[in-house]
Amino acid sequence: MESSDHISLTFSDGEAMHFPPLDGQSILTSAEKAGNVLASNCREGTCRTCMARDANGNEVLLCITPAQPGMALNLPYQRTDVTPPSLRRAKINAFSRVSRSVWEIRYRLQFPLPFLPGQYVEVHFPGMDAPRRFSMANPPSLKEQVLHVRDLPGGAMSTYLNERAKPDDAFTVRGPFGVFYLRSTARPKLFVAGGTGLAPIISMLLSSIDAATTPPLAVIAGFADAEDAYALEALLALAETLPLEVVLAADRAGGAWKGFVGNPVAALNEVRTIPLDAGTEAYLCGPPAMVNAARGALLARNLQATAIFNEEFVHSS
Repeated sequence: MESSDHISLTFSDGEAMHFPPLDGQSILTSAEKAGNVLASNCREGTCRTCMARDANGNEVLLCITPAQPGMALNLPYQRTDVTPPSLRRAKINAFSRVSRSVWEIRYRLQFPLPFLPGQYVEVHFPGMDAPRRFSMANPPSLKEQVLHVRDLPGGAMSTYLNERAKPDDAFTVRGPFGVFYLRSTARPKLFVAGGTGLAPIISMLLSSIDAATTPPLAVIAGFADAEDAYALEALLALAETLPLEVVLAADRAGGAWKGFVGNPVAALNEVRTIPLDAGTEAYLCGPPAMVNAARGALLARNLQATAIFNEEFVHSS
C-alpha cells in the first residue's frame, strides 16, 4: 500500500513505482535499495540518463537529487524499457579500420543479448584494466554484433586492436544499458551524430526497415575531418530504401569532400525534408559539447524538450 511519505515515480505508460526515501541518499539510490531498476549511467548528474520531471515539467536528475518524502515525478520511458543487464561471453569474428580514426569490431555472442536500438553495452577485452562502453551499430535482429571504436593513439583499446587483437579472441559483454533508444512514433525523426556517435543511430536506422510505415527521417553525420568519415555507403544505401535524407558534415575537408563543411549543429540548416519544429522527434549522440549545442539549437526551434533524446560520451583511452 502506498504511503504519503513514499516517493512516487510514474512511467510514460502510467505505471507507478512507490518506495520510501532513504535519509541522506539520492532518489536513485533509494529506489535501488528498495529493489527497483531505473535507467542510469554516470551517476554524477552529467549524462541525464536518469532524468525525470516534476509536476511543473522541471527536470530532476535522480542520481544527485536528495530523496524527500512525498516526491512525485514522471519518467520519460516505460518500466519494461529498462532491462536488467546480464553478462555474456563473446568472441571476435573480425575487426578492421573503417576510416582514419575508427575501428569496427564484429563479434558473436554465446547467447543472444536483447536490446533496444540505440542502447549500449560494457565490453571487457583481454588485457584491459576495466570495461569500455560502446553502443551497438547493428539492429537487434542481427546475430552478429557490431561496435565502432575511436582510435586514440596510445590508448588501451587502440593498442589492443593495433597490436594484440585476433579473430576468436574471447571477451565479455554486459548490458544492455541506457534509455537512448528509438521510439515507435509517427513523428518525423532527426538524428544528429558526432564521430562514433553514429553507431547507435545506424542501429536505429537499420531497425526502420518498413519504408511504408516509417515516418520521414533525416540524419546529420558529423566528423572532425573528412578523413574520419565512415559508414557513408551504409547511410546512402539506407537512403535508397527509406524516406531518409542524409547530410554529411566535416569541420575540415579537402576539395574532394561532397558534404557540408562545418560542424553537425551548423548543418541543421542543411536539412530540407523534415520540419525542425514542435512536430519532430530528435536523437542526438556524440561528445557532450556537440550534444548540448544541438539540443539548445533545437529547443530554440521549438522542438519539445520531451521529444529530444540524447546520449553523450567521452572516449576512454
